[in-house]
Amino acid sequence: MLHYNFYQSQNNSNQLLVLLHGFISDSRTFNDDVQYFSQEANVLTIDLPGHGQDQSPIDVTWDFPYITTQLDELLDIYKSYDITLLGYSMGGRVALYYAVYGKCSLSKLIIESSSPGIKDENNRHERQQIDAARAKVLDIAGLEVFVNDWEKLPLFYTQYELDKDKKSAIREMRLSQDPHKLAKALRDYGTGQMPNLWEQIGNIQIPCFILTGELDQKFVKTGQAMNKGMKYSQIHIFSNVGHTIHVEDKAEFDTIVLVFLKEEQND
Repeated sequence: MLHYNFYQSQNNSNQLLVLLHGFISDSRTFNDDVQYFSQEANVLTIDLPGHGQDQSPIDVTWDFPYITTQLDELLDIYKSYDITLLGYSMGGRVALYYAVYGKCSLSKLIIESSSPGIKDENNRHERQQIDAARAKVLDIAGLEVFVNDWEKLPLFYTQYELDKDKKSAIREMRLSQDPHKLAKALRDYGTGQMPNLWEQIGNIQIPCFILTGELDQKFVKTGQAMNKGMKYSQIHIFSNVGHTIHVEDKAEFDTIVLVFLKEEQND
């Protein structure tokens, strides 16, 4: 079973907010948010395969069906709750796949800076090669070299403006991961391995809240396209924020998410 932490709400809520982190991170990325969310809802944070304290066996393929089965097993424990699944980036792809194929009933879905996969087969194959090359760097050059390169990606340029303590905490969490497990995660369920779900997301029958950062133009466009393709979705674009919304504008992120959960209670 996936490693997880359960935080009980302070008001006996039947809401359960499940948080899925991004690549080269783990459930600790939401530690500060949990303190706020748990005022109104129960919270479950999960370490996805190859990250944090996860102990998934390395002799199996950590593909999307495998992760979905693991989530089925875990969420079944909490099936009496009204479950909202929130996924950031890599976690968002897992969340979307689960919303399509998972067995456990979800009440709502929140997708932060993510997508339903790559539509074009050639582009998808190209991304598989990029993921494989990055995995090779992790296996051969090690974690620090990889993290140094990762932090220079245009996707994370807005993190340069974060205060020193936040940047230090993010880097420390990245450097605490296991490079070989991260390499396997990239090969098994990296962006290139994500099935194209653009047609299937229209079948999701629960409310979906799509969150994007104004400065993350690629994912703004992706989020807008998702919003058009889903029946019960809405989108919120955060001002002056990039890819990591929950880090770059924690206060608004936390407020927006809780408002969405409270709307569910009043439905």
